[in-house]
Amino acid sequence: MNHLIADNKVVTLRAYLTEKLQGNYEAREAGNLVQQLFEAYNGWSRTEVVMNAEQRLGESELLRYHFALKRLLNHEPIQYILGYAWFLGVQLEVGPSVLIPRPETEELVRLIAERNTQSNPRILDVGTGSGCIAIAIKNLIPGANVTALDVSDEALILARRNAEKIGGEIDFLQMDILEAYPQNTYDIIVSNPPYIPKTEQESMARRVTDHEPHLALFTDDANALIFYRRLMELTPALLNNGGQVFCEIHEQMATPLMELASLLLIQSPEIHVDMQGKNRMMSWNYQPNKS
Repeated sequence: MNHLIADNKVVTLRAYLTEKLQGNYEAREAGNLVQQLFEAYNGWSRTEVVMNAEQRLGESELLRYHFALKRLLNHEPIQYILGYAWFLGVQLEVGPSVLIPRPETEELVRLIAERNTQSNPRILDVGTGSGCIAIAIKNLIPGANVTALDVSDEALILARRNAEKIGGEIDFLQMDILEAYPQNTYDIIVSNPPYIPKTEQESMARRVTDHEPHLALFTDDANALIFYRRLMELTPALLNNGGQVFCEIHEQMATPLMELASLLLIQSPEIHVDMQGKNRMMSWNYQPNKS
């Protein structure tokens, strides 16, 4: 990269990277991406980047930035480039086999922690991916007995590594929830299932559609509620008396989901909004003795 910039100074490198990235990203996002690289590769805050502006970097350091730039220009998510993402204050390993954890999923976990009334609940995470939900719940409710399942072996390998690094005792199961289900019962079920209609792919960012696993993102438009229907149908088999189900949802699916819940006689279905006021979560209860 040094032949493309006037010198090896931090200030020059920062300007070069920002300029190149602005071809694919808005100016503010480009600047944030460059800052994330400095934090990851040099451990520098924004202030420290400014303070070290005149420092010259070595060739090996410049190469790291060069390869990161190439991947960013190919629309690869920076979390995959760095190999990690943050979720509720915890650094988790991520890669192309799992979704990158989103802020709205953090809100789902907080909702569960707020609604939970037990010190040792049995919790099932359906479609765990990186394990972010299961691990965060274990951190917020230390006494919880958490089981996490996923259809992807690759995702489960990564999720187990994340759990081992953080020290969370979580049971992992390889299972397609559409074809089978655990034989245990639970107090809480949580799921962030695939819910984006395939017809929305064209309007989505390439860093999502080109790199994140479609298996965890998209569902057929003709059967968009398939995972929610399955969870509703499995409620009597999987939930203990007084149990609760929490799901992340597509913001435009609130009405059809409430209609489905009514059709299947689901008890106390509720739509929850996120911090932006969008319908992004749904919950319901199970009371088998309720008349």
